[in-house]
Amino acid sequence: MTIRSQAYAAFRICYFNGIMPLWRSPLLIAAVFLTPFSFLFFLYVIAPRALFPFGVVGGVLFTALFTGNGMLNDCAYLRLERQLQQVFVASPVSSLAYILGMALSELAFAIPASVLFLAILILVAPVGPLGVGALVGVLLLTWLMATTLGFFVSTMFSQLREIWPIGTLIFSLLSVLPPIFYPATEIPAHWRWVAYLAPSTYAAQLADRAVGLGGAITTGVGVVDSPYFDLGMLLAVTLLFGLAALYLARWREP
Repeated sequence: MTIRSQAYAAFRICYFNGIMPLWRSPLLIAAVFLTPFSFLFFLYVIAPRALFPFGVVGGVLFTALFTGNGMLNDCAYLRLERQLQQVFVASPVSSLAYILGMALSELAFAIPASVLFLAILILVAPVGPLGVGALVGVLLLTWLMATTLGFFVSTMFSQLREIWPIGTLIFSLLSVLPPIFYPATEIPAHWRWVAYLAPSTYAAQLADRAVGLGGAITTGVGVVDSPYFDLGMLLAVTLLFGLAALYLARWREP
């Protein structure tokens, strides 16, 4: 297949798994929005008002990160229950086109909630067009990181019962415990190094800086405290997960 044909195949997969379900069941949008909005609501009620903009940015990032959980669940279900991945393996569609199509379908679910959170952010923080553009770039990179990780992990399952607990555990650890909904400076100083173990920390710090919020981890090391370090680490992790999805994932059944 030509590159154009592979791109068309990716779009059709996106339509099948993302656009068509949303068109038939618009309430799915509310399901995607509900969890991060719940976190934001409790943050609004119990936390100082100064932390609320961090919570809004966290809601946007949470939505992007949990596309990985959706990717993991959908790909594992379609492979194990519907045997659909084997159909694509036997077709001229490449693994890259399949991964991209499934990832775009998860993005289709995330876009409405992300737009709503961005609208809330503009209302509660003075964010200019450049800030919004930079934040969208961070979100797209986060989506790519999360979905490639989700696909890679999805190929490790052999039973459907394993999908929900493991997938939820992985992406909850990436999106709830790290400084996503709160500034990294809220972490005790002697524990801040732990935050660097989560790739979502780099995305959060980039997002906070993009919209003019402070609260990034300060180590006293100029290179580490730079947004270029956060961007480099996020790009490196995204590339690592992407290569794992393309070359280490179990595309063909043994």
